[in-house]
Amino acid sequence: MTYFQQPWIVLFGGAGREQIIERMVAEGLKIKAIAVPNVKSEKLAKAVEKLSNFGLPVVEVKRSAIDLCLNSYPECNLFSIGFPYILPKAAVVGRPLALNIHPTLLPKYRGPTTGPHILMNDEKESGSSVHYLTDKVDAGDIVVQSHVPIRPFDTIRSMQRKVYAAEPELVIEAIKRLDLGEKATPQNEQQASVFPIVRKPADSEIDPNKPLLALVNEIRACDAFEYPAFFIYHGEKVCIRLWRPEKKESEYDEI
Repeated sequence: MTYFQQPWIVLFGGAGREQIIERMVAEGLKIKAIAVPNVKSEKLAKAVEKLSNFGLPVVEVKRSAIDLCLNSYPECNLFSIGFPYILPKAAVVGRPLALNIHPTLLPKYRGPTTGPHILMNDEKESGSSVHYLTDKVDAGDIVVQSHVPIRPFDTIRSMQRKVYAAEPELVIEAIKRLDLGEKATPQNEQQASVFPIVRKPADSEIDPNKPLLALVNEIRACDAFEYPAFFIYHGEKVCIRLWRPEKKESEYDEI
């Protein structure tokens, strides 16, 4: 029996990445349920609303009950998409397959909110990695990766759009490769970088004493709507964003 014929449970916390599940359904994967974290998030709530259109059961799971939830599907393969809870080792071991998709080129930029650091470090490309789930975050052997270029005018939003757009095809390619018996590649720990701390709005503060060109990467690494770059001037918080006059406002973060 191929992985396409085996049952799956999808762990989903990656709002904006619903198209992965849509593609999995279109390819005929037998998804038994979609588990989502019990967190209050407007973006996740909208994503869950979209997921309900696939006709699949969506199960809300508390962090303390994730093992109980997964134990209800012992025969299922696991696929994790932006799921925020670290899985108990017992919930992964013994399954036919347990995979995660992480939106960076592992082993670089492990962790939950690494996107801004990619831009702050002036990287020239990014992508996603489909890898085996292990008891260490984002450290499992890599099945396949996508690669997308990062342009000088890319922002956190435009980079994210490009990376996410390639993920549905990447997931299907990963499963096909495994069905063909291809081996995954161990991660090189010497190249690993980890950013475990969740980004806060306060992290968007920039130093106005730096030269403007030295601040460009910091500014484009900030989401102009959710956590805009800012500095303090005469006791007031002043936000700043990059924009080009030849672009419409809705296209400011288009390359």
